[in-house]
Amino acid sequence: MYYCTDCKIFVEDPKFKNLKIEGRKGKRALCPICSGALTENTPLYCRYCGTKLSGTEADGFCTETCRRLGRRLWTKEMRRRKKIKDDPIARVLRMLTSYNREHNTRYSYGQFVSLVLPKIERRARKIYGY
Repeated sequence: MYYCTDCKIFVEDPKFKNLKIEGRKGKRALCPICSGALTENTPLYCRYCGTKLSGTEADGFCTETCRRLGRRLWTKEMRRRKKIKDDPIARVLRMLTSYNREHNTRYSYGQFVSLVLPKIERRARKIYGY
């Protein structure tokens, strides 16, 4: 199991990418949501019911029932996070946050949408020929 420090989530099936690390080729686990680096993590408690694990359960579940219910819950949560990430308002809020951080401003959502976003879209249309 892996842990994403950016998203603060646990990942079972990460994407692996071949990278050159310190002059050597190696595989690095990447988060499927944000593509951030993952750290390897061994669970001490069942991920569904919280029972303390002995050393034999490598996948983090104490029984097959907990495994099935935990995977169902995990799938539901990943769908919810993906839906939030794809939301247009959330996309504009991410743009606003990065713009404020980059330009050292404190625009609100309304100010950003009315003052800055049309300029950004106009520039993008010129670049892409729209």
